[in-house]
Amino acid sequence: MGKKFNTAALAILAVIIVACNPAKKYEEEERSLIQDFVSTNNITVSPDADGIYYVEVTAGTGELIQKGDSVGVRYSGSFLTGKQFDNNLEADTPFRFVVGTPYIIEGWSLALVKMKMGSKAKVIMPSAVAYGSVGFGTYDYYGNYYTIIPGYSPLLFEMEVVELTRKTKK
Repeated sequence: MGKKFNTAALAILAVIIVACNPAKKYEEEERSLIQDFVSTNNITVSPDADGIYYVEVTAGTGELIQKGDSVGVRYSGSFLTGKQFDNNLEADTPFRFVVGTPYIIEGWSLALVKMKMGSKAKVIMPSAVAYGSVGFGTYDYYGNYYTIIPGYSPLLFEMEVVELTRKTKK
């Protein structure tokens, strides 16, 4: 009797913990935001295995970018509401980095390997491949923290590959 009661009590407790998991609520809200955006904007492409919607605006030339290649990208980043949080469109130089490096969000590398030199694309990224459940922020001079991108925020990037240097083969 006691063993059956303990097992039943543990099962009920597990169900309660899973049901009360706030992360699940935020993940469902995020999926709903993405679906609403895709529907409202008549996006007909399907998401890839990582949940990324890749919408090619301008086809590039040459071979696809590969992990390890160096790229220069012009971009703008916004929330699905349309509010922009970052861009380098007016900068003198593009944003340069090595594809696959841990210093950029994973979604960028996953999108760039679908692009070629000169490609332009709109890319919808779920938070799982962007800034995750924690989000992104910064500290001001006085040590106050300001959230720039809240956790569980799906993002829209408009990206253009303007520079490409292939990794050297050994």
